[in-house]
Amino acid sequence: MSLRRRLIIALFLLLVGIGAAIAAVGQYAARLYFQEINQTLNSSIAMYVVERLNLIEDGSVNNDNLMVLAERAMTINPSVEVYLLDPTGLVLSHGMPAGSIVSERVDVAPIQRFLSGGHEFPVLGTDPRSSDSHKAFSVAPIMHNNQMQGYLYVVLGGQHFDTVQASFMGSFIGRVAAGGLVAVLIIGGVLGALILRHTVKPLEDLEREVRRYTDSKFTAHNLTEVTEATSEVTSLKQELTVMAGALESQFEQIQTNDNLRRELFSNVSHDLRTPLVTMQGYLETLLIKDQRLAVSERREYLATAHKQAKHLNKLVGDLFQLAKLDNNAIALNVEPFLLAELLQDVAQEFAISAEQKGITLVLNNNPSIANSLVQGDIGLMQRVLENLISNALRHTPAGGRVELGLESAQDNLEVSVSDTGSGIDAQLLPHIFDRYASGSGSPDLGHTGLGLAIVKRILDLHDSRIVVQSKPEEGTHFSFSLRPLALAA
Repeated sequence: MSLRRRLIIALFLLLVGIGAAIAAVGQYAARLYFQEINQTLNSSIAMYVVERLNLIEDGSVNNDNLMVLAERAMTINPSVEVYLLDPTGLVLSHGMPAGSIVSERVDVAPIQRFLSGGHEFPVLGTDPRSSDSHKAFSVAPIMHNNQMQGYLYVVLGGQHFDTVQASFMGSFIGRVAAGGLVAVLIIGGVLGALILRHTVKPLEDLEREVRRYTDSKFTAHNLTEVTEATSEVTSLKQELTVMAGALESQFEQIQTNDNLRRELFSNVSHDLRTPLVTMQGYLETLLIKDQRLAVSERREYLATAHKQAKHLNKLVGDLFQLAKLDNNAIALNVEPFLLAELLQDVAQEFAISAEQKGITLVLNNNPSIANSLVQGDIGLMQRVLENLISNALRHTPAGGRVELGLESAQDNLEVSVSDTGSGIDAQLLPHIFDRYASGSGSPDLGHTGLGLAIVKRILDLHDSRIVVQSKPEEGTHFSFSLRPLALAA
């Protein structure tokens, strides 16, 4: 069952319940109002009768006078019932038909409240002809020689009134009232249904759009965009539109990552196979031609196999570290350290390698910031510098130059690594930090193609952004910044 139908049924049941409650409350209020008016107009009847008729003489009930009183009263007003009570409320006599009295005693508490004054009508008392109902009444004490003899108790709405009231719904006024109530309920139901239709329609439209969106495999263009939220439904639609866009972006990212994963597996399988096949070939040659090989050839074969094993070990190590960086599985060991001192240590590490390649390696430290501390993982930052310098040396020919620099840039310390090497083509420049796109074309021996990707992931963990500038055949310039912590003492 649709939401609109459920709401209409709920509205119908609510209106029926409200109508029944209004009818019951109205009937009860009308009954109380009639008793209030009746008691207000006739509250003195018993007092006037007691003053004109002797109903109890010398402790004896004057039944003749009581019967005359009851006959006259019921002739004038058939709903009036007359009772003679003793001081305790016991019914001594009445003008009702024999056997019609249900209760032989009347509660005197309402009588005393009526006689005390200062009350609001209606004051309801016992109806001797009913075991569970209370009626409006008039009462007056009967005195003789200043002694209480009893009460004249007049019920103002007897059984005749009950009979007339029970036939109210069948009367013309009752039918008009019932018809008016039914008409009001029908009009209210129709108007409520129209309002519900207008209110629920945007929600139903949204539900259909969301269903189409899910059926279309979550493509955000199937959701109509909302420029301004004018109600809760349009606000919900706006939020769903934003969520749909986010989902589409995430799906695209997942697809991109999946493509990268496939490409990575392909590249990794190729790079792992190459050194393995090479090592296997040289080792098999050693096993087959062991005694026929000269010592120099045997050492050459072993050296080649050892170089391939080192390359394989480096590739596996880089893959593990990049996987940890991508999955945020590396916990930073943050501590303060001297950035200038770290640059000097790394420069000394590559000094011999640069000299062997005929490349000049220069370290330019600004003395004014030599004692500036930064905060970070010194081991990972050393890996960043090693990867950048190794990359620069690899792409710089003999006679070239590699420079390491440390300068103050606004509120930060800027580290730079520049070379005079082959440079990077402008089309490749946006992708050099992707896996196997470090600007070298394809991975070569001693280079895994993952170095710059690792550099970027490490700097991302340190909230630092790496910038690259390069021109083919003119060289490449890498730079990144770290915020100084304090000055060393």
